[in-house]
Amino acid sequence: MAYEVKEEKSKDGRKVMRIERDHLLELLKDMKNDGFDSLSLLTCVDYRDRIEVVYHLTNSKTEEMLVVKSETRDSRMPSVTSLYESANWDEREQYDMMGVVFEGHPNLKRILLPEGWVGHPLRKDYDLSKVQYVNMDDEGNDYVSFDPGDGW
Repeated sequence: MAYEVKEEKSKDGRKVMRIERDHLLELLKDMKNDGFDSLSLLTCVDYRDRIEVVYHLTNSKTEEMLVVKSETRDSRMPSVTSLYESANWDEREQYDMMGVVFEGHPNLKRILLPEGWVGHPLRKDYDLSKVQYVNMDDEGNDYVSFDPGDGW
């Protein structure tokens, strides 16, 4: 192991591993080789000065669960879709809602909001005072504007 991992226990007793972003893929590859073959959840936590990306892994043979956490200060993380296909939609959702760019993702685009949406609604710095309206153009494509006359 050429990287440093900080280990702790969660409130429910699960093992939690903290890893620097630059070594995340290496650690997850090692964990997959050790039997953690399922990524059941990928989510993010906004701490204002950084975003923590949280990966919930499961060993399907032993049913052991593991949590891996890594931080980003520039909203960029490596995609783990090459290791876990299930990360595909979770990474897209976190990109859409939290603004984390998963570098190397095969199709990183919004999944819940229209492409023209401004900002990422689950970020603490998201401006709730700017109401956005969604409508459809003549070709059937969604578009976003700040004009109340355009809204549904």
